[in-house]
This record gives sequence, structure tokens and C-alpha cells, in this order.
Amino acid sequence: MTDNICFFIPYHKDYQSIHTVNFVMETKPQINDSFRSEAVYKVHYVCSGKGSLHTLGKVQPLFEGDIFFTFAGHPFYIESEENLSYMYISFLGSRANMIMEKLKITPNENLFSECNEICDFWEKAFNINQELTDLISESVLLYTFSFIGNRILEFNKKAYKIEKPFLLAKKYIDDNFTDPALSLSNIGNELKYNTKYISGLFKKKMGIGINEYINTVRIQQACTLINQGLSCVSEISSLSGFNDALYFSKVFKKKMGISPKQYIIHQPQATSLFNIHLKIRSRLMNNE
Repeated sequence: MTDNICFFIPYHKDYQSIHTVNFVMETKPQINDSFRSEAVYKVHYVCSGKGSLHTLGKVQPLFEGDIFFTFAGHPFYIESEENLSYMYISFLGSRANMIMEKLKITPNENLFSECNEICDFWEKAFNINQELTDLISESVLLYTFSFIGNRILEFNKKAYKIEKPFLLAKKYIDDNFTDPALSLSNIGNELKYNTKYISGLFKKKMGIGINEYINTVRIQQACTLINQGLSCVSEISSLSGFNDALYFSKVFKKKMGISPKQYIIHQPQATSLFNIHLKIRSRLMNNE
């Protein structure tokens, strides 16, 4: 095949649907050196060769099997480096916008590599009677969206599987921090995970070790109890998960900068200090 193939699809006014404008197979090397903007969105499938997608501030290499999107109103050009050939579908419609938003397909997240398994579906679409081009082009577009969506779901499942031990360990600590027996060994035995593995994963995700996190949660609980009116240090210590009031006081002063007794006496100032501490901890915990 030596000439480009372009099927034009009849226009319709259903703005809630997807309107595919054309279905094109580019077989001649594309050599461009200037940006252009278009009024339509495009999804491209790289059939063979090698090239680059140029957008403002970014150049992305293109290889066989890649799927990439260009966006209405966003300047771009495609450069052929080694006999690049590709197919594309240009499209419009609010439903298409909603699908891209759902799949988080954006100008910054627009390229999906190693999608070779959908090549046959795209190529066979060109053998369909041209009177059905509107149907087949929309089918190819929706199938491509489905393929990308499934890949994203599979990736998220794998990511969750990797993070699951950390999430379980954090939840177990949050639910059981008032138990004085709570420890790394206890958590490992309860969750059936290697303690070294959990410890390393927790430190990587949270930026602090498990024991430090346990103490942090306990001190937060102690401050809450004081703010609620408790003033007996030994009672606060016990209700926060410490079985040694002296150790509790040592940890409290290290984290809060003042002793529990000073915190109780200067409660308004201490509450402010506690809130600052919470914000700092929150930033650390969100930096996962």
C-alpha cells in the first residue's frame, strides 16, 4: 500500500455522542518542522517505523505499537525518522471528552506504548464497506478507549497489590495503637507478612519507621485526651497505648517540645503547637 487512505464520515448533530470526522492511514513519511493546531481530537496508532511527537515543551519518541493522542487547540507536529507510518481517527463530541476525562487522557498523559495487539482490529476496519465507515470508525475509537481503560485498571490492580501490605499495616496501627503490645513483630504475625518487608515498605511510603509512626499516633491521642480535659499523666499514658508513664513523658517531650505536664498547664499554647505538629505529620504522610 503506497497511498494514504482517508475515509470521511457523514456529520451528525448529536452532541452527546462521539462524532468521528475521518479515519486515515498515513503511509508516506511525515516530515514536518512547524507546529499546527487543529479543531479536532485525534487518536493515532503507529503501524511501523520510528518518529517523534512534538508538542510545546516536549518531544516524545514514537515506535511501532504506540497509541498517542493529540488535542484540539494544542499545537503539535509529527516527525518521521525511520519510515514512520500510522493510522488515526479524528473525533469530537462531549461523550469523547467524558471518556478521556474518566481515563485521565490529557496532553501530559497522551502516549500508551506496546499496544500491538489492537493492530489487527484497526487494519481490518479498512476492509469494511465505506457505507459503514461511521460505524466502524466509532467502533475502533471505542475499542481503543476500552483497551486503554483496561490497561489502566490492570496497572492499578498491580499497584494496589504492591501497596496492600503497607495499607493493611497502617490500618492495623490506626485501629490498635492503644494496645501496649502493638509492635512490628505483632503486626507481622497478625498480617502474615515478613516484618523486614513491611518495615521497609512502610518507611518508603511514609518516610518514617513503624515504631515512630506508632508513637506519633499515640502522642496525637494523648494530646486529644488532654484537650478533652484529662490531666492525669499516668492515665493519659495508659489510654494512649503506653505501659510506662516515664517513657510516655520522654516520647511526648521529644515530639512536642514540652513535657505532658507543661502541655496540660499551657493547654491553649500547646493546642496550637499540636496543630502545627499535625500539619507537619500530615504533609509527611501525604508524601507517599
